[in-house]
Amino acid sequence: MEKLRLALVGPADSVALTYPVALEWKDQIVSTPFVYQNAAEVPDIVRQHLEEFDFWLFSGISPYKHAQRLGLNIPCFYIPHIGSSLYRALLQITHMAHLEIDSISFDTFNRQEIEETFLDANMPLPKLFLHETEDIVTAAELADYHYQLWQSGQSHIAVTCYLATYEKLKELGVPVFRIWPTRSNIRTTIEVALNAVRAERFKGGQLAIQHITIDDYDDLVRNSSSYAAKKIELRLYEILVDYAKQLQGSIVVRGDGQYTLYSTRGILEKWTEELTVLPCFDEITRQVSAKVSGGIGFGPTAYVAEENAFHALGLAKRAGKGLWMAVTDSREAVGPLSSPTHLKYSLRASDSVCQHFAEKLSLSRTTVNKLFAALDQLKRDTLAADDLAFHLGITTRSARRLLTTLANQGFADVTGEELLNKGRPRKLYSIHWQQLLQPAIDESASGG
Repeated sequence: MEKLRLALVGPADSVALTYPVALEWKDQIVSTPFVYQNAAEVPDIVRQHLEEFDFWLFSGISPYKHAQRLGLNIPCFYIPHIGSSLYRALLQITHMAHLEIDSISFDTFNRQEIEETFLDANMPLPKLFLHETEDIVTAAELADYHYQLWQSGQSHIAVTCYLATYEKLKELGVPVFRIWPTRSNIRTTIEVALNAVRAERFKGGQLAIQHITIDDYDDLVRNSSSYAAKKIELRLYEILVDYAKQLQGSIVVRGDGQYTLYSTRGILEKWTEELTVLPCFDEITRQVSAKVSGGIGFGPTAYVAEENAFHALGLAKRAGKGLWMAVTDSREAVGPLSSPTHLKYSLRASDSVCQHFAEKLSLSRTTVNKLFAALDQLKRDTLAADDLAFHLGITTRSARRLLTTLANQGFADVTGEELLNKGRPRKLYSIHWQQLLQPAIDESASGG
């Protein structure tokens, strides 16, 4: 088997840690390290060596963001700085440097991650200062952020993910500690990347990534024994292994009731009957005593498929529990799979008809597309609020409000009432399709 070519990019200490771990796959991967002094060098590194590698692994989110600014469709991954990395820093501060943590400044991490780490470690929460931003920041900017807090006496310790920031703060005399990934994090990321690239390269067609999660996992662990929770995870894993075998794919356990499955679009669409049913849905429902949600993402690259899979999982969770959605490379949402409320609608929703209608009713264009899909699925012009609520995955009250808005705008009429069992009769609405679409069609035809 031809070996895959992997580029490892990061500062010297991170690459020194990552490269030996990557050698554990030396029978499958040829790894080449690239060391930079500043993350701003990353785009030049990628541009110069773009055609030489099958996939790229970055030491953290900062170099990864720099690479993504190039807008290239190449398989790129980064090693996340997660809880275990924070634990190591706290251990160094308290047990090696013997410092008291009463006030501390961080970069890269968010407040929830830090607070949960202190809570899990059974340590009192200190006064926290966080540099949180989605933008790319320089090591010098972060060094100045930490230094100003320390110099003013607000923070007594700095924790950074940036080597250059760490070195500058050491030079300035600030008590500073460096975060870098653990070997376990590195192994998990390489395994995920390898599976993704394999699926894309050797199985042909678009990559299909499925993110699968046990709903309310934390509540499950809290309200039952860890043994019971592990039994549920084990049973689900056994089902998913069979599902992965069916798809000729591979599965990665992400921990805490989370799994990722890699396959190809062609095989997946065959077994899901064009994304209408989920082969393992009934088995999961019968044999797993917890709700399990899934998001399926397609894309020409691992990055796009991964992004769409997370988006699909988010759509599934917003729609309820135990549901599976898919998002295609053209940003079309499909699902829930194996559900009578199955819909197919665009997430882009940029056409003039949807835009006109969205502005008219003060709705998002995605909601409008979903409404059109639901009305098409119903295959009739007359419906009640609970019919629409069922297919849109919203409350009956919200559906009634939507139908009332349609009626007020002249796009629907109340045509009668229907009495079902006891209670108030439900109103029946007739949707005027031609009136609904014609204004926007006319506007488009006239070049408006």
